[in-house]
Amino acid sequence: MKNIIIIGGGIAGLSAGIHAQQYGFRSVIYEQHSIVGGQCTGWDRKGYHIDGCIQWLTGTREGTELYDLWKNVGALGNVDIVRLDNFGTYEYEGTTITLWRDLDRLQKELCQLSPEDKEPIEELIKEIRLVQDLEMPARIPITMRPIGEIFKFLKKMKNAGLLMNKAGMISSEEYAKKFKHPAIRYMISAGLPEGFSIVGFIFSMATFSSGNGDIPKGGSKAMALRMKDRYEELGGKVINSVAAEEIIIKEGQAVAVRCSDGSTAKADYVVAACDAKMVLDKLLKGQYKDKKFDMRFASEDYITPSSIQIAFGVKADLSSYPLLAAFPSRPYIIAGKEQNMVSYKNYYYEPDFAPEGCTLLITTINQTNFDYPYWSKLYENKEEYNKEKQRIGNEVKERLEEHYPELKGKITVVDVATPITYHRYTGAYKGAWMSFMMTTKTKSIAHSGRIKGLKNFYLTGQWLEPPGGLPVAATTGKFTILKICKQEKIKVNL
Repeated sequence: MKNIIIIGGGIAGLSAGIHAQQYGFRSVIYEQHSIVGGQCTGWDRKGYHIDGCIQWLTGTREGTELYDLWKNVGALGNVDIVRLDNFGTYEYEGTTITLWRDLDRLQKELCQLSPEDKEPIEELIKEIRLVQDLEMPARIPITMRPIGEIFKFLKKMKNAGLLMNKAGMISSEEYAKKFKHPAIRYMISAGLPEGFSIVGFIFSMATFSSGNGDIPKGGSKAMALRMKDRYEELGGKVINSVAAEEIIIKEGQAVAVRCSDGSTAKADYVVAACDAKMVLDKLLKGQYKDKKFDMRFASEDYITPSSIQIAFGVKADLSSYPLLAAFPSRPYIIAGKEQNMVSYKNYYYEPDFAPEGCTLLITTINQTNFDYPYWSKLYENKEEYNKEKQRIGNEVKERLEEHYPELKGKITVVDVATPITYHRYTGAYKGAWMSFMMTTKTKSIAHSGRIKGLKNFYLTGQWLEPPGGLPVAATTGKFTILKICKQEKIKVNL
């Protein structure tokens, strides 16, 4: 029985571990934190449970390959799913727009709002429908499929390719200019970081409107713990609070991992299910270069997303309020840049996330790797860092109360997380919670997970397929094990 050491107990590491056990390997996951999940996590503050990850999850529609994968790893199956009827509500100058899952309803309401925008509205809905049936491969990699399946997949990908060629180089801000109504312009541009390609919006709406993007009850931490239970049921072992310090290499082959507790774990294969930059610079000591990653990490065009997350406890039942909302606000400053919008997610559907009679709201403010130096410098003075977190929380709280006067005096800042929080918690590159963003200046570059000149080592996780996220983490974790099976001549389930 071959031995696989997996570095990182996030979704990619857990998926790799589960599939390693299912294919007859002996595996151990080393996780630097005291709990598994990586960035798919949550934490408790002042009687509230703060969800740190899932806004919505791709792969919740039964009959899809990704749903079957989530079910196999224990993430879905025996868990209730919150089925959403809309993707968010945008308010602008007295006009409210709701992004309904029902595209016919969405098109009808947008055309009623702005008849003069009928043509670009119909074009947007057509583009969303164009890629609705595109399904993320999750059973086996495309390269391992029968030739007939490959042709079917390429046929489906044709529509995605047409859309990428047409809209891939158009930013959400530029795309919004097609519309005359200011509220529609706001809805198109407000929710995405500056420079983000409109393709991200279209693909997200396509996934959501096809019924394949909903929320597992219990949130992110509960999902990760279900996967851990599944892994351990299969005989896998998780070692928490022990970080990998170095991958030991002999004659060009990964043979062991040196750990922070002084131990050395021998391995037939090493799978690094963690931050790509950390793997290359720290675990491999910079001895192995990778052109694809080196280029992207060095380029100013390749942006990694992070955020500030502010959790609010509200002493009120907010079940009648939007689940997701965004609106313009009085300007405020974050990391030296002016912000003029407030958005929030309303967790009224998770009563256990708040004390009785209360509701949890979470506001997210976009940041990137270029904002990280500000936070890194500020963190050198912990007192000033904490003051700034408190200021930001209060600034946004004031604007929530201005927008919803009936909530004045009922909102409490519970917790503020910054890019530093994400970096400290998971070691993520400059606090990134996904890999490289889809912008108008970049190409989506997939990575095989192999490092040139290094045998029996695989990198896995969301860094392999931009823009990353939980589905990429889960699928690459599985596919890495299938590649090892191929190397070991172990028959896989096709």
